[in-house]
Amino acid sequence: MTGQFTSLFTLPSRQPDTPLSQECDELRRRIQRLPRRTQQIFLLSRLDRLSYFGIGQLLEISTAAVERSMVRLLEHCTDRTQGSNGAARSLDPVTSQARRWYIHLQSPQATASQRIEFRHWLDADTRHLAAFEATEHLWRRLEAPARVLGASGWHLRKRRVYIGWLLLTAFLCSLLVTAEAISSLP
Repeated sequence: MTGQFTSLFTLPSRQPDTPLSQECDELRRRIQRLPRRTQQIFLLSRLDRLSYFGIGQLLEISTAAVERSMVRLLEHCTDRTQGSNGAARSLDPVTSQARRWYIHLQSPQATASQRIEFRHWLDADTRHLAAFEATEHLWRRLEAPARVLGASGWHLRKRRVYIGWLLLTAFLCSLLVTAEAISSLP
């Protein structure tokens, strides 16, 4: 008898089985501080392996907007060390450029000439290679937080516009009632 009800009370299948490490939990919290659209773009890319073009079509935004969101996420998740005055220091230009290259090279808009330009940038200085490798390492560390954030599958749903449709319907109904009331006047 209880076998009939077990499927009614199961938890979502994508829930993580192991507890999160402190680093993973910190990255999850950083991602959650970003706008939901940025989180959604990240999860569609990281969990569902959609291309930037596919994400853009699904969310009705440009591929460039997808790239900007991904760069914003990487920069937001980067460890920022404290400066001498206690304020968080921003990324150095080499690291910022490495983040942009890393994201752009995953885009279908990356051309052959841009890939050659990237190769020249990479060979120009050893700091460039180190920054690019650090970005790749950060990208790999974001896998576990992505699984936690996307466990419910919320990121697969398009934004609901039911409230807008509800308000529009209510407005149109009020116009019809008003028009009918006016037409029934003597």
